[in-house]
Amino acid sequence: MALIDKPRQTALEILRHVENGGFADSLLDKARAVFDQRDSAFILELVYGTLRNRKRLDWVLDRFSARPVEETDAWTRNIFRLAAYQLLFLDRVPVHAAIDTAVELAKTHGQKNNYVNGLLRNLDRGRNRISFSEFASPVERLSVLYSHPEWLIRRWMQRFGEEITEKTLANNNLHAPLVIRTNLLKTTREELKTSLASEGVQSKETLYSPLGLELIASPPLHTLSAYKRGWFMVQDEAAQLIGFLPAPHPGQMVLDACAAPGGKATHLAERMQNQGSIIAIDTDSERMKRITENTKRLGITIINPVKADASRYAHGRYDSILIDAPCSGLGLLRRHPDGRWNKRESITRECEKIQERILENCSSLLKPGGVLVYATCTTEPEENEDRIQAFLRAHPEFSLEDSRGLLPASAQHLVDAQGYYRTFPHEPSLDGFFGARLIKRNTL
Repeated sequence: MALIDKPRQTALEILRHVENGGFADSLLDKARAVFDQRDSAFILELVYGTLRNRKRLDWVLDRFSARPVEETDAWTRNIFRLAAYQLLFLDRVPVHAAIDTAVELAKTHGQKNNYVNGLLRNLDRGRNRISFSEFASPVERLSVLYSHPEWLIRRWMQRFGEEITEKTLANNNLHAPLVIRTNLLKTTREELKTSLASEGVQSKETLYSPLGLELIASPPLHTLSAYKRGWFMVQDEAAQLIGFLPAPHPGQMVLDACAAPGGKATHLAERMQNQGSIIAIDTDSERMKRITENTKRLGITIINPVKADASRYAHGRYDSILIDAPCSGLGLLRRHPDGRWNKRESITRECEKIQERILENCSSLLKPGGVLVYATCTTEPEENEDRIQAFLRAHPEFSLEDSRGLLPASAQHLVDAQGYYRTFPHEPSLDGFFGARLIKRNTL
């Protein structure tokens, strides 16, 4: 009996859990810890590659199956997807390795090894005859070619048209860059880059954030001396730019609502020169542990993590408040491709209600003359500008401030004519973020 291929077995189990509602990131972090660097990278490629192309893989597999692959059991379905991704997208994987390991996995999971073997060999023989021309509508074509849900494509096409939507979908299928933010309390970007290079890290400076480095090739981050010394934190460039919008001063009282895992809170602390106080609240105990871990490693002492619900928290008065609002996360589909398949169109409506409650509550904690920054990582207007406009209509004491002058010169074009910071779909190299800076008028 052949031995089960452990990396492929692990990838299969993760894909199966994702289809059942699990989150790929946390599953990957836990599973990859026991593998060496080579196998760990292979598992990551298999899982994210299969998720990025899932609908396209299903469509292709159906061309070689007597019945839709969707109708088979979940284990067999994911064995097909995993093997088809290797056959169609990974040139360096031998055909026999992709098919033989799939057959062995099928003997353990689903027990349809003959079905798996026959379909995959038919796919291998007929792959050059596949034609992507049998679609009933542009929405169906884009959905299959780029593996995004049709409801989301319809939304984007109505707002941006077919050409921009297709470019956006294609960009979502690229690998998300690994970006870190320099901890200016301890070092400079130039010194950090030099330190990383001495340990074999290839990096380049980010275009928009003066704090960021994109890592092209690197050993595991936790092994680097710069990581152990707290010289950087992993944070996408678009999220780094959000940290410029509150512009807090040393000595101020700041509230970071929905703060875990602490990326934005630590950035604010650095900008405050580690002087003042930041209350970082979140409801997730496990994620809050990461705030403590990150602040300790970065050498930050002014952040106080508090387990609390941002829609009900009622302690203190603050000079500045950052609401990193819970949202649909549709701006992160490049980074989290499982989100394409575990989110439904109703998620925007569900998030709107939570966002409204958090805005209403936190705004009451802001001092007159204070700054409130509302940020999301979603693409949808209901959660972004519509939410802010509704809030402003109900709260005339607040006004929207143009935040261009607070951003680095290279990023100021990301603020639109209304004064909103947004990276989607204008800058495809960044995650999809939105930000609004509101000022509470002094009514004295």
